[in-house]
Amino acid sequence: MSPIKEPYLLCVCVPVSIDGEGRRWTDELWAKDLELHLDYLDDLTLASPAVQEQPRARDICLNQPPFDRLKFIDLPYPRSYGAALRCLPGFVRKLWSGARNAAIVHSGFGGWPIAEGWVLTPIGKLQKKLVVTNVESSFWRHSGRHVSWRKKILSAVMEQLTRFAVRIADLRFFTSKAYAAEFLPENAPRSFVVPATWVNEEWILSDERAAAAWDAKQGATRLIFAGRLVAEKGVDVLLKAIDEARDARVEITIIGAGPMRDQCVRAAQENHGSVAVQFLDPVQYGEPFLATLRNHDAVLLPSLSSEQPRIPFDAFSQAVPVIGSATGGICEVVEAGVTGRLVPPGDAGALAQALIWASRNRTELRRMGLTALDKSRASTHRAMHRRRQEILLQALSERETPKASIGSAVTSPSHGK
Repeated sequence: MSPIKEPYLLCVCVPVSIDGEGRRWTDELWAKDLELHLDYLDDLTLASPAVQEQPRARDICLNQPPFDRLKFIDLPYPRSYGAALRCLPGFVRKLWSGARNAAIVHSGFGGWPIAEGWVLTPIGKLQKKLVVTNVESSFWRHSGRHVSWRKKILSAVMEQLTRFAVRIADLRFFTSKAYAAEFLPENAPRSFVVPATWVNEEWILSDERAAAAWDAKQGATRLIFAGRLVAEKGVDVLLKAIDEARDARVEITIIGAGPMRDQCVRAAQENHGSVAVQFLDPVQYGEPFLATLRNHDAVLLPSLSSEQPRIPFDAFSQAVPVIGSATGGICEVVEAGVTGRLVPPGDAGALAQALIWASRNRTELRRMGLTALDKSRASTHRAMHRRRQEILLQALSERETPKASIGSAVTSPSHGK
């Protein structure tokens, strides 16, 4: 496919650090994704928060190839709602100026407390640019019974802002069918479901390595939860299920960081009958993280609401099945009885029964894992970007013909149903 030569403004919430010598640095995972953007975007400007600070140990310098051809717009980095309101005029002014020099403007809704898509999408429409949005998270939504009235009001306002931005955009990318269904009518035009996966081709196990990994698994069934330690990820549900599955001979590893860390640490110190729990701090993404998944029999995903299903792709690449909630995103990737097991979201009893089942069915877990491995081969980080490139090229071509229609919702070729 041809590269996209039109000036492209990409606005993200991931901050760039500027050190004392003026060099720019960013998180290594974002750099991995950014490098793939540069494979097909010839003229890319990155608008992101900028902070004056020294880089962390594993940050990547953006003053070296291939990143040295990037252009930058430095946005404010507010860390509270009050600061966000004070920064908003400057935020709008910088994005307005940046959009004037672009043909395509692209943003999403992941940035707390200002989602970049709320600002850049209407700016792009006013300036008659090709406007692209990407819905891959919904930080403003809150699950559970103990949500304050203040959070409920903020959530409602932010939901409406997002719906407005998604509705007026020219192209809408969603990381799950659930997000597409929640924000747009069925079969809405110019809407594309492209699941998010960050797996490199070389990380996917061969059939021989996968079989060897399963042959090496001995003793109690080992299950792993890896994610943010917040209520929305179902951490409370998991901890309750552990208590209810005391007779299950399983070892459960919890990896992550977040406000529920202390509860998870305590769970690892308590007695849960035959269930053993260990807590680990986050593991570096890439080979170290995938090796950790590979050493377990299944990945646990007890999420309470729709989300982008990245972890299932990681698990599948290592021939590991998923035991998760039947929520939007997860149930689009995990096929019950084929590549994993699904339980009702928020149902600790059902999850406990799944833990007990897993403790007695390693052979079934192996079958599911090897099936999942076969399905993972077309779902790579590079393939995800190639699909986006294809859609963007089509949109640019059809934009030149005023009466053309830019297509209807499509899904990932490897997981569409």
